Amino acid sequence: MYDLLIRGAQICDGTGAPPFHGDVAISDGRIAEIGSSLGGATRRTIMADGLVAAPGFIDVHTHYDCQLSWDPALTPSCWHGVTTVVVGNCGFSIAPCRPSDRELLMRMLLFVEGMPTEALRAGIRWEWETFPEYLDAVERLRPGINVAALIGHSAIRYWVMGAAASERAATAGEMERMRDVLREAMRAGACGFATSESPTHFFGDGTPVPSRVAPRDEIRALASVLREFGRGLIEVAPLHLIGSTESKREDQAFYGELARASGRPVTWAPLLHSPFDPEGCLELIEEAATAQRDGVPVYPQVGCRPLEVRISFDTAGIAVMNNPIWRPIIEKPVSERKRLFASRAFRDELRLMSPQGSYVAALAPSWDQMFVRYSPAAAHQPYTDCSVAAISAQRGADPIDTLLDLSLESDLGCQFGIPLMNVDETIVGKLIRHPAGILALSDAGAHVDTLADQGFTSTLLAHWVRELGALKIEDAVRLITSVPARIYGIRERGELRAGWAADVVLFDPTRIGLERTELVHDLPSGAARLIQRATGVEHVIVNGEVLIDAGKQTDARGGRLLRGGA
Repeated sequence: MYDLLIRGAQICDGTGAPPFHGDVAISDGRIAEIGSSLGGATRRTIMADGLVAAPGFIDVHTHYDCQLSWDPALTPSCWHGVTTVVVGNCGFSIAPCRPSDRELLMRMLLFVEGMPTEALRAGIRWEWETFPEYLDAVERLRPGINVAALIGHSAIRYWVMGAAASERAATAGEMERMRDVLREAMRAGACGFATSESPTHFFGDGTPVPSRVAPRDEIRALASVLREFGRGLIEVAPLHLIGSTESKREDQAFYGELARASGRPVTWAPLLHSPFDPEGCLELIEEAATAQRDGVPVYPQVGCRPLEVRISFDTAGIAVMNNPIWRPIIEKPVSERKRLFASRAFRDELRLMSPQGSYVAALAPSWDQMFVRYSPAAAHQPYTDCSVAAISAQRGADPIDTLLDLSLESDLGCQFGIPLMNVDETIVGKLIRHPAGILALSDAGAHVDTLADQGFTSTLLAHWVRELGALKIEDAVRLITSVPARIYGIRERGELRAGWAADVVLFDPTRIGLERTELVHDLPSGAARLIQRATGVEHVIVNGEVLIDAGKQTDARGGRLLRGGA
């Protein structure tokens, strides 16, 4: 007897083959059979007329390490059909970590990944110190979706060196201890190692995160540990995250060295279109393709959504907290912020910081690139998706006055969107179709009140497939299933194949999409995060358990810790 029979779906099996009409039978958490008009008894049947059945989607760039403690279903990713995530990216795993170092780690996550400290303090269930203990804790949680974990360089470095990790190079003895910690993690089931060289990764006082202090010889030495295991992957946040194509080319050459040292794939993130160097991203992905043809597996991570930062002045979002002009203001009590915003002297001071309104006091490139995305004030509804420049013209007001007036009129709740990169759809389309990249970059679990890209899979299927016709549906599904599974060594997932894990998403191709971004206060301690709900995702099945049923989340906990990609 089958546990579940999906009948009459259009099956996109994840290989890139054209869809075909058929049934999918599931037993004991595995796909039992795929075919036409399958017979036999079944405990439940899902009639899938008009729906596409695809392998569960895989998101390889998340920061759900902390959220697992209080939300094992990992919303909103699961709402969008994601059944497997990779955590620990950019070197920021939350293990290994001693009890005495937890506050420092949470401060690092606040300033680097935009996770509110009060939510972390209230929500993380600290049941581990070592990385193997962390994996055991994840397994005990019984997550709603599958989790694979990278061990982070910054965590390793601080575990071995303490406060000196952000100050100096490691001694030979410390270096060997770090290699031993990585070996221990790989034996326990880490899917690889992650590090950051990014200049944007620092504590609130400007101190670099530990991985940034490491010389490249240290990164090479750690990378070589993976050769001993013959599995795993290395993920890197690049040194020249903000820089010229030439400097990024030097970074990518170094990642090729890591691939050769480890014998394993290396992926770096992000590769985005920049308006300041429009063709540079295409040059870099072509060079990655050349490296791959030469047997050097270097994979840039690309995104299918604009990189748009959200800000509002009622929360201490990372875009504001890392801004030297705004941080002292946002740290003040709300009542004092409102008093300042109403002050003519304060507004005049801001005008001096933004000559001719050319840089919006260091928040956006220009007033016509800063948009109202949401406001709780009913009178602001006509302004939705209008630029501050356009609203200023309509009101006959100065842009600084408009920005602050909109904030005051909405009790500081007005949300402004600032698209920074990945806006040119002609270039972005070339990036996401290029076979040398990995489609990722949701950053889910991080920058919680600033970014809301967790639904990139829905964006891909709604915008790039249905609306633009830039991809066939089978090609889009392949990009978010079998491609990441192959590169990350995630076994028996990413395709609908008899005997493989029953991770399946059923969606309506005519309706799949996203609702408007909303700010919700559902983090521990009532802290806020941005989310986008899915439309058209009808059923999400994880190892045979139905997590999303007729569009509604259930209490199913069918996810597994994928030790070593298993």
